[in-house]
Amino acid sequence: MASEDFIPVVGDDWYQRRRQDAEGEFLRKVAEQGPRGGQGGGTLQGIYTLTPDGTLLAYKNAGQAPDVMREVLRGALDAWERLPESRRRPGAIASEELGTVDAQYDRTPPEDGLIVKVFTRALERDDSGANPDVYSCAPGRGGEAARDHLWLTRSDWQALIPEDPKPGQVVPIPDRVVQRIVRFHLVDNTRGEPPFWSNEEVREASMTLTVEDVSPDRVRLRLVGSVLLATSADVSQASRGYDASLLGDIEVDRSSKSITRVDVVALGDHWGEGPYTRVARPGRSPLGVAFTLVDGSNPADRIAPQASRYLPGYLDP
Repeated sequence: MASEDFIPVVGDDWYQRRRQDAEGEFLRKVAEQGPRGGQGGGTLQGIYTLTPDGTLLAYKNAGQAPDVMREVLRGALDAWERLPESRRRPGAIASEELGTVDAQYDRTPPEDGLIVKVFTRALERDDSGANPDVYSCAPGRGGEAARDHLWLTRSDWQALIPEDPKPGQVVPIPDRVVQRIVRFHLVDNTRGEPPFWSNEEVREASMTLTVEDVSPDRVRLRLVGSVLLATSADVSQASRGYDASLLGDIEVDRSSKSITRVDVVALGDHWGEGPYTRVARPGRSPLGVAFTLVDGSNPADRIAPQASRYLPGYLDP
């Protein structure tokens, strides 16, 4: 229904509501018709269904429950059908020039960079203990995948490609890349906007990239790492933390000297919560984070990383 009867558009409310340009004004105009209001400066987050001229048809704060969301969409379609035919026919609304874009709140992926999609899930262990390496997801408790994006600049990913690769060769990972992954992407965002880790809260962070296999066409590298993140130097007293290991593969196409595959997983115990990630599970519980390369052809893949709101601090933490 969403893809057949609507044109899906995705944006980050933090940027959109602050934009002082035509796009920001359009969102505020739509939000003004709903429960959020449009001009108060607070969050405008939610799922809006609207007409091309900005008439709000229906609104829902979040869409975790598919059945509920279907009813919202059906209601929007009913409201659409009740509009005069003159407002519904193709070409009824002429789009205007956008004018100057508010560059302060406009984010685009780095030129010649890579986009890595990041999925986070709250996992559950096998209660019987018979399968200690098997985990499951419990929908409604963070089991649905939270999504984000990791940006790698051209200089970032080029530094991961060895000039003359040989099996067993260790390839240094730039510290800025390690810190970006650790501080901004090894977080529990399964229930809302997470607090990121400060430099002081990174107690341990190591990642090693080793050449595993070399052929005339490609190079496969194995990434192995471990992290300990905690709000207190005395980890036993830390109100929030993540103790995890990382494992995965990166593949390089030798002819184009480009990275064609990134598949990395972080798995470990997380505990604690932030101001917008309340109702954390008690004690230490498994949290998984998966990283996979995308080509950016899907518009949703180009959404900026949540931590890039201050872009210089994200790219060079």
